[in-house]
Amino acid sequence: MTNAQDFAVHRFRETHDIIHVLTGFGIDGVGELGLQGFNLAQNRSPLAAMLIFGGILNSLQKGEALEPLLQDLARGFQMGVNADLVIASKHEDDWERALLEWRQQLRLPVHPDR
Repeated sequence: MTNAQDFAVHRFRETHDIIHVLTGFGIDGVGELGLQGFNLAQNRSPLAAMLIFGGILNSLQKGEALEPLLQDLARGFQMGVNADLVIASKHEDDWERALLEWRQQLRLPVHPDR
């Protein structure tokens, strides 16, 4: 890595699936948008903004309901505002740690689906 931006992009890719688990967002379209809301709040990621826009546009074009998508987007954004900076945590060192404890340490909801 030659600069901080390269490192951040690498870290996002490396931890994407872990952050899905920590935040409780699924891997479907609605869950992915919730996660991007979280990423936007945490990191001010231009990619997250672009993916959010694309997801909303895709739903509009398909005539899908926007409510679930926007609810998860808002929930993810608020979760990102309230949590510690998750990407700065060394997730690879915590495989044996209980998920509940891990979420508490990062100030994430213990039961994120509620």
